[in-house]
Amino acid sequence: MTINLDLNRPQNHTNFSFGANPNPKRLSRELTENLSRGQKFLSKVIDLKEGDSGLSHSRFAQATLTNWFPKAIFSRSIADLSEVTFLEVMEGALFFYLPSIVGEHLSRRKIFNKFLPKELHDSVSKPVAAIVKEGGKNAQKLLPVKAAIVLSCAAIPAAEYGLSFAKNLFTLKVFKKADFTSVVNLDKSKKVDEKTSQERVEKSAKSHLKKVGIFSGLTFASSLLLGTLGQKSKGVAKACEYFLNPGEKLYKGLSKVGVNSQKLEKFLNKYLNLDFARKSDGGLALGHGQLAVTVLAGVKGYFDAAHDRGKLDVQEVATRVPIIALYTIFGSALFDEGFKNLLYKNKKYADILTKNEKTGEFRVAGLDEIPEIAKRKVNSTDKQAMEKEVQKLFKGKAVISLVPFLFSLGVVGALLSLVSRIWTQHRYDKLQAQKAGNNQLKTGA
Repeated sequence: MTINLDLNRPQNHTNFSFGANPNPKRLSRELTENLSRGQKFLSKVIDLKEGDSGLSHSRFAQATLTNWFPKAIFSRSIADLSEVTFLEVMEGALFFYLPSIVGEHLSRRKIFNKFLPKELHDSVSKPVAAIVKEGGKNAQKLLPVKAAIVLSCAAIPAAEYGLSFAKNLFTLKVFKKADFTSVVNLDKSKKVDEKTSQERVEKSAKSHLKKVGIFSGLTFASSLLLGTLGQKSKGVAKACEYFLNPGEKLYKGLSKVGVNSQKLEKFLNKYLNLDFARKSDGGLALGHGQLAVTVLAGVKGYFDAAHDRGKLDVQEVATRVPIIALYTIFGSALFDEGFKNLLYKNKKYADILTKNEKTGEFRVAGLDEIPEIAKRKVNSTDKQAMEKEVQKLFKGKAVISLVPFLFSLGVVGALLSLVSRIWTQHRYDKLQAQKAGNNQLKTGA
């Protein structure tokens, strides 16, 4: 489930967007001609990592490969490797394509824009607070439609929940394996699992996937009712404020009883918030709260599907998935922020790493800005000095951009996969030893 998010970047660089796909930006010739061969390769990696959010195909390939690779290394059987591949490919498609298909192209453009006057089509992507502040009839129209678009996207977390059951069904149909110990090759004596366990896993998977489909259909139908009828009621519009940003309302309630904390307010508004983030071009982008809901739905699905395949599967999920979920929602941004803060305090790469002292937000110069910064520092007619300065600045850019990425890949991906597999093997060996001991007692008796 480890998805590299970078939701802290400006919204025109948000990984998962609901908008159209603009043309990818190009690395400037002025930059690349001053880099070594190895640096040119890294520049392409950074450009892909930080490129425009519309690059769905590139981002899908990057995220799927980096999330799949560390898990694939430590896979324990062909069935295990196939499960890892199935999950990572499907999760990548779910995060990178389904939001665009459901959120922007289907819900906003094809359906809900028709419920609004043309002059309000762009306003629906404004933050809830901005719409409420403007007030009037426009707010009464916009809030139900915005809430309806969010509700129509409930199919995304629902699909994330059902994905683990689809994985179980996939493994059952392809490999005839339903028990976790045989899937990951702990019990090497099993070639085909017992019919009763296969039937149990298949029945549960189909039942849960059916419920996912029904839930998605009902929420989409509800979104249509909300979008069409909700604009007629001030009460519904008010309720939509709470639905879209409950964190803001919760903090207002807490502040009335003496709780005053800017950090708490920022946290609640960021993570307890179902509103969309807004791209610079007015498009809808995946918000932190929406991400949290989807990830938590996935965690629930992982555990529920694991119960169908035995205690060891549940224990392995408990070892690995909660940590990955927390890192995906909070840890990635915290590590990135902490790393930048460490560099900033030690005055590292000051030419490209700056901080807004009022907001506390960091800004890292883009690849396309490096040549201009180098020109200001050296005589641009001195090619050797220019090349040396560009390479120096690029080194800083690479460190700032790639260290958090490598941490995610190496520690959260590879190390956690290895540790969880070692613990599973230990639990299995301990269980077998206990069974052997019980059999000896019975024989002795």
